[in-house]
Amino acid sequence: MSPDSSSLEDRLARLTRHLDPVALGRTGDDSVSGVERPVGPEGVGAVEINGGAGRYWLRGTQHNPLDPWGETILPEIGTGVSGHSLRIPFDGTGERIPIGDCLFVDCETTGLSGGVGTVPFLTAVGQLTPAGFRVDQYFLSDIAEEGGKLDALQSRFADAGALVTYNGAAFDLPLLESRFRFWRLEPGFRDMPHLDLLWPTRAIFRERIGECSLGNVEERILKFARVEDLPGSEVPAVYFEYLREGTSPRLYSVFEHNRLDVVSLFVYALWLNHRTDPNAPDLADPDDLLSLAAHWFRKRQPQAGLNALSLAETRVLGKSQRARLCELRGRILKRERRFEDAHADWEMVRRIDPRRIDAAEELAKHLEHRRRDYTAALKVVDSALERLQIAAALNSGADSRDEIQRLMHRKARLLRRLAP
Repeated sequence: MSPDSSSLEDRLARLTRHLDPVALGRTGDDSVSGVERPVGPEGVGAVEINGGAGRYWLRGTQHNPLDPWGETILPEIGTGVSGHSLRIPFDGTGERIPIGDCLFVDCETTGLSGGVGTVPFLTAVGQLTPAGFRVDQYFLSDIAEEGGKLDALQSRFADAGALVTYNGAAFDLPLLESRFRFWRLEPGFRDMPHLDLLWPTRAIFRERIGECSLGNVEERILKFARVEDLPGSEVPAVYFEYLREGTSPRLYSVFEHNRLDVVSLFVYALWLNHRTDPNAPDLADPDDLLSLAAHWFRKRQPQAGLNALSLAETRVLGKSQRARLCELRGRILKRERRFEDAHADWEMVRRIDPRRIDAAEELAKHLEHRRRDYTAALKVVDSALERLQIAAALNSGADSRDEIQRLMHRKARLLRRLAP
């Protein structure tokens, strides 16, 4: 057997593992022929619960966190739930919350824009337990009985230590809060620690992967490909079809789409938490490491930023990447008042790219205000001015009038200092 066929068999085996949960929910030939599923909860593998305040469907599924998710394999968890924790918030200042105390939440709604009248008809809540990662899905079979579903969610949230979402700060949680208040229930989850993974994803990976939807994160980072997944944009139409007709051939697909979202959220949260550890980052791509360092710089975590840059320096870097690395390190070191070290990095930036006016300005500031070497500072300023004036004369590049004005002001001051 050739190495290529072996690799193909391995990939098929991993794919089959993810198809099994879908197959278990289908009976007979319905999955092939398109025969509509039963109207009741059994059609999606759920049970109906009468919560007093209203009826809802509850579907529970289990995922083994040690199973590969695409090409992502999590560190062994087993029953050692207390040994793993998430940094919340994702800025190096928060506490570490045990992973078993975190709820992973995702909603499917009657509209994608939110606002009045939008109802989260399906809410998935995932939690790591000693038996594995369990996903409970709360489904609203009748909008008039929404109070029962919300009452169940309120009880579930009450025992949690933190919430983890993807774009939940802007969409899921405000929408849930509005529904809680509509039914005169207290949305206590709004005061809980919350980790919205969209924001660190944009900070660290947007430069490399572009669009930062959860689907693109799955494909580009986790290397997980969904099979016959229902697009999120079609989910509201399926629910309205169910309300109108009493059934829908695609309702099961809505549940699966929602379940996969939460499992991916869980896997990605643990992967990201491990790979971006402030003390020992472990990202392979140098652009990701540079973006991580910039993130830590913005969050005023200098040592974490320097750790990311040290690892990036061991990668094969292009010219622009090397310049960005030196720039970031120069900014961090300057903030730490390590001015001479920062000066060396800014010199490297200018050496790599002489057109960098920001590097020239940083060098001139240091030479003027700390070394008191006005002649050297003037030389740097004159060189930068010459480049800007040539570029302006050739009408190339962006408008540089502000930069020229700043440098002229600095030059005039240096000339006054050098005057006898």
